[in-house]
Amino acid sequence: MPTPAADDPHDAHRSIKTVLDTLGLDDDVEGRVFSFLQHRIRDVIFVLEVCAPEQYRFIYVNAAFQATTGIPPEAVVGKLVDEVIPPESIELVRSKYRRAVETGESVHWDEVSNYPTGTKVGEVTVTPVPAAADGGIATLIGTVHDITERYQAQQHLAELEERSRLALEASGSGSFDWHAHTRQVYLSDKCRQILGLVAERIDLKTVTLERLAHPEDRPAAAAMLAQVRSGMLPTFALELRIRHLYGHWVWVRCRGRALLDGEGRVTRVFGAISDITPNKEAEEAMERASLVFAHSSDAIAISDALGRIVMINPGFTRMRGYGEAEIIGRTADFYSTGMEREFHDESLRTEVAASGHWKGELWSRHRDGHLIAEQRSVTAVRNPSGAVSHYIEIASDITRAKKDEELLWRQANYDSLTGLPNRHLFMDRLRHAIRHTHRGEHPAFSLLYIDLDQFKEVNDTLGHPVGDQLLKEAARRLLHCTRDTDTVARLGGDEFTVLLVDMHNLDKEDPHVIERVAHDIVEAMSTPFHVDGETLHLSASIGITHFPDDAGDADSLLKHADQAMYAAKHLGRNRFAYFSPAMQERAQDRRKMSDELRQAIERGELQVHYQPIVELGSGRIVKAEALLRWRHPERGWISPVEFIPLAEETGLIFDIGEWVFRTAVSDTVRWVLEQGQPIQVSVNVSPLQITKGGMSFARCMAFLEAQGLPRHSIVVEVTEGSLLQHDRTVEDRLREVEEHGIALALDDFGTGYSSLSYLQQYQFEFLKIDRAFVGNMRTGSRQLALCKTIIAMAHTLGMRVISEGIGDEDEAELLREAGCDFGQGFFFHYPMPAERFEHLLRARDGSSGARAV
Repeated sequence: MPTPAADDPHDAHRSIKTVLDTLGLDDDVEGRVFSFLQHRIRDVIFVLEVCAPEQYRFIYVNAAFQATTGIPPEAVVGKLVDEVIPPESIELVRSKYRRAVETGESVHWDEVSNYPTGTKVGEVTVTPVPAAADGGIATLIGTVHDITERYQAQQHLAELEERSRLALEASGSGSFDWHAHTRQVYLSDKCRQILGLVAERIDLKTVTLERLAHPEDRPAAAAMLAQVRSGMLPTFALELRIRHLYGHWVWVRCRGRALLDGEGRVTRVFGAISDITPNKEAEEAMERASLVFAHSSDAIAISDALGRIVMINPGFTRMRGYGEAEIIGRTADFYSTGMEREFHDESLRTEVAASGHWKGELWSRHRDGHLIAEQRSVTAVRNPSGAVSHYIEIASDITRAKKDEELLWRQANYDSLTGLPNRHLFMDRLRHAIRHTHRGEHPAFSLLYIDLDQFKEVNDTLGHPVGDQLLKEAARRLLHCTRDTDTVARLGGDEFTVLLVDMHNLDKEDPHVIERVAHDIVEAMSTPFHVDGETLHLSASIGITHFPDDAGDADSLLKHADQAMYAAKHLGRNRFAYFSPAMQERAQDRRKMSDELRQAIERGELQVHYQPIVELGSGRIVKAEALLRWRHPERGWISPVEFIPLAEETGLIFDIGEWVFRTAVSDTVRWVLEQGQPIQVSVNVSPLQITKGGMSFARCMAFLEAQGLPRHSIVVEVTEGSLLQHDRTVEDRLREVEEHGIALALDDFGTGYSSLSYLQQYQFEFLKIDRAFVGNMRTGSRQLALCKTIIAMAHTLGMRVISEGIGDEDEAELLREAGCDFGQGFFFHYPMPAERFEHLLRARDGSSGARAV
């Protein structure tokens, strides 16, 4: 049964004595123990009676209880713990008591409670005392060791440590703490974040300096740590690179202190680690910036908020010629040219103030006075308050680049020979004039397209240097005939253009001003040119168009002027002609014919006809000239005079010429080799085929070679125009013709230059007198005299003569008497298809030489 509650101290004494009696002590020992517990022990001792489950009554407390809690024993003994223990602690106390009762073992805990003497922290121990009768727990003896001061000291220390930690982290640093006896380092959260480590502590046995530190930093770090561990360096500071968990290097600053024991051995090292990577990167950037500043080829100047220069780099002196002593304290106006100062003061500073930056191209002046083209940038540097503290000016010398750019622009837009605008610049100005007209800035303008007549002949005969001098003089004369506001351009070759704008500024009383300018140009170009001792006579053909009457765009306007120029040439040259819709219609007709001619080749509309050539002495057919004919499905037969020049212009002449040659050779093979009819066939060759035939010419020669015809079965007729270009190509082509067994005939002799040098230079077998000398020829006429002279000359040079265009028997007889070898013309035979000519060959043995159409 539980003992009754003690009502006074004596009863309490009897209660503790009863507890002591259970220990089996004799009276003397028990008395001394009781006295010691009561008065000498500073720890609180209390005895609880276990009254019922979860019910505990105080039956004894010693004197220290009152000293600690401020509650006298008489106010405690006999009361339940619920009446004494503060409410905030009662649940903890009950759980501990219950555990002691249930386990029969002592229970320890720290308890914080509020008493009249204040908040107390104690180390509490409760030990169960079994009852003698049944062994159940009847009593709990407890002690409380007051650790309030130690607890408060620990709390204060924890607060200090927390403050230190917060201060370190606020500064971006983390802390570390190394203990010598464990060789482990304790790391704060910030420290682990800096290093990229996960564990709160690391073991230096596994995480070594070699694994963490950068190879370049290891020697210095190892030497310093050795001094710290030996106790020779109680405080230290070190900067090094540590490998982060993610593999990159982190610059850290490590500061620490070593604690020594009584024997001078290091027991602990603690300190702080800061991430100084941004600082190092900034230092490296600053170092690079210093290197750039010192070694840059650009001129760099730093000025204050008022624009006064406070620092320059060597590049500034190299570019501008000014040293520090001459430029410090001055503004950029000092070296800006007069034309840039106003701009520099107003526009530049306004933009820099608004956006913080300006960049552009301007001119400055070197110390020696010469101008510098430069690309300059100015950047405003602001202080933390946002006000401009400095300006940084960086300038690059682009003078050479500007000159190169100007040269390239001039080369791209001006003719290198005459100095006039070229086609590109002319077209740009032409389109510009059209835009101005559309905007109503001037009502209209005119375009003159000029071609120099006879220039090609002069250039071919006297050479390109003379031609170049002639073109330069022609350009000078054109400029003299026009105004400064007009554009005179050279499109290429001997073609020039004049753009007459601002017509409203001319004399309003002269409605024929454009015509007057054209007259002046015609007259200027017809004046003899004196070049390298040669007096040269040229003329100009001019086509004139007006905008917007003659075209709505630049290309069409130029094209129509070109058409008008060709019309002037057809009218006899040395004149000008205005564009008309009829010209455009003719141009469209030519374009349509060009397309149809291309289709004619594919559709088989072209035919080769043969005109027999007779031997005047016997009247026998011994030759034939292959003549090209075009039978249009709608227009019928089209004259070669219409489509051959068109074929030469479009380049179709090469395909057509090759087809004609192959056809004529194939027909000749049939007549000579297959039918045994001896005949010589002539083929006309265009000058373009000789000078630019290339592969087409080579294919023709290869085709002829493969047929096996007797030598000189084929005759190639060339005109004097083919021989005007004294170049290697013409000589090589004609020599190649001779090597392939082809005879040469000089066609239309007497209508061109009739140069005897051609007859001497090339091995012509035949000379053909043009029909212009034969028509209406009578006894005693000048035509007959010229023909006799040509025949005599040809025979002297070993050539035989063919006369073209014989229209009647009288002409044939006169030429036969003059010694002409062969005759060709309508008097003998008209051109005919190959089939009819073949029948004619079969019947020629019975022919008497009379005219047979």
